[in-house]
This record gives sequence, C-alpha cells and structure tokens, in this order.
Amino acid sequence: MSSELPSVVGYVNFRDLGGHAVPHGRVRSGRVFRSDSLAHCTAEDAQHLLEVHGVRTVIDLRRDHEVDHAPMDVLRDAGVRVEHRSLIDPAVPPLATPDIVEGTLADRYVEILATSGAQFASVLRLIADTENHPLVFQCAVGKDRTGLVAATLLQLLGVDDEAITADYARTAAVIDVLLARLVAGAPDREPPGPRIMSAEASTMQVALDWLRSTYGGAEGYVRAHGLDREHVEVLHASLVEPAER
Repeated sequence: MSSELPSVVGYVNFRDLGGHAVPHGRVRSGRVFRSDSLAHCTAEDAQHLLEVHGVRTVIDLRRDHEVDHAPMDVLRDAGVRVEHRSLIDPAVPPLATPDIVEGTLADRYVEILATSGAQFASVLRLIADTENHPLVFQCAVGKDRTGLVAATLLQLLGVDDEAITADYARTAAVIDVLLARLVAGAPDREPPGPRIMSAEASTMQVALDWLRSTYGGAEGYVRAHGLDREHVEVLHASLVEPAER
C-alpha cells in the first residue's frame, strides 16, 4: 500500500455503513459503503478506493440514461467490477420538473419502495454475495436511491430508526457540493430545487414507517419481493459482528 495517497476529489458523500449497533452486536466495518456517483473518479480516486478500502465491486443504482451520460470507465480500468442495477422500476417516470411539485420527498420515497421491490431484492442479493465485498452502492448524489437501499439494509440488520435516519441526514452537510456538481454536469438544464435537494431525518423516517406498517419491516419487504431466507441469513452472518461475551 502506498504510504501517501492524495485526497479524493471524485466523491464527497462516501461513508462506511459499519459501526451501527444492532441487537447483540454491531454492523461490521469495511464491508459495505455508500456513495454519491463514482463516475467522477480520477485514477487517483480509484487507487484510493482499492488501496484504502479494498473495494472490489460497485453497485450502480442509476437509470440507464444516467449511466450512458456518465459511465464509470475509470473504475473498470482499475479492475473494479461495476454492476448496474437501476433501482427505480423503468415504468416509473423520472420527475418531469426540477423539483417536487405535488407531495413530498417522503412520498416519492414511498412510491419508489412500493413499485421497485424486485429491484431492492436484486441489489440486496448482490450485497449478500461475500465475493463482492468490500463493495460500494451509489447513485447520482448518494442520497435518495442510495439512502433507501442503506435504510432497507440497516433496518434488515437490526439498526434502530434513529441511527438510520441520522446516517441519511449526514448528506445535508454536502448538499451544496452535490448540487454544484449536478449543475456543472448539465449546465443547460434547470437545477434541482430545494425540496428534492434535502436530507432531513424525518423524510427517511416516513419510509421506515411505511416498511414496518406495510410489510412488518425491511425483512418482510425484501422477502415478499424475492429475496430468500438464505440470503437474509448470509447478510446477517457476513455483516453483523457479534458482541463479545
């Protein structure tokens, strides 16, 4: 490993999902990470992901047109496996306006959960495969699709709501940087508005409440959409570090 690596510039909303307390243990560190788009990575950023975090796999949650517009060639060239799994059902149209006009961001999250269960199960199946570890899942800004996958996974592992929503809300600290990157990437388009570019704990709480009231929680949700018991057990075994007795 290099003794010194330059600071990363290609991503700003990257973090380890490890360390959260669960009943009888905690989520293992260094296994699963979440991030904003890694399509902005430089060769040095890719080196950092490989040498510092050991990343083998990136799960790309973006829609097809987003991938075409900003592919992750630098990571592929560095030897990272990139798995594209568009999280939002293709039948659900993108927002037609730069901001949410009707309803709330929380309503949008519930709509995604309600229509994309098979996609969530597919992503969690990839996460359950330990051959893919360490891995990163990401979307454009690492907030909405990435946030929903993180919340579903963490609830499945037994992390409490307060910790899950606090993790989601951490994105608020870099919203301005993420917005500036979106604007720079599409200067001819009207930038996303403040309702979509927000990350409040209460927003993700609505999604967690919906999972619990509709399916009894994240496990019931992903099991109902095709994730079998074996994959759920593997997720717990590989990502939960038991407490010392």
